[in-house]
Amino acid sequence: MSADGPPEERILWRERYQAQHFDFRGKIVFARFDCCEFVKCTLLIDRGTGQLAFTECVFKDCNIDKLETDQERGLYTRDNFFDRPLAERRADFENRLAQSLAPRMVRQRTDTAPRISSQHGHSA
Repeated sequence: MSADGPPEERILWRERYQAQHFDFRGKIVFARFDCCEFVKCTLLIDRGTGQLAFTECVFKDCNIDKLETDQERGLYTRDNFFDRPLAERRADFENRLAQSLAPRMVRQRTDTAPRISSQHGHSA
């Protein structure tokens, strides 16, 4: 990087970040993350953040659930995937499981209830 020219952009490709803290607030970053995976990371981005791109990245259990492009600030996002936090997915699964099992439980209760039988055609 020369003192007279623009800063160089850092390109990070197919990197995996686990439980890392990225504080981009108020910074002109000049970085591009391509096909990267962020797991349990914290990403802090504000109105002062600029020149930052995320393309085809995966975010699992992170503090963000979306990224928006803002061309004026040089923020670019494309084809990223946001996986919901594991605890949220587990709660959703348990809720759906309970809903699907509820009709079966009701049927079991009615099938095991005592039945009253009547005797037809018998005379004493």
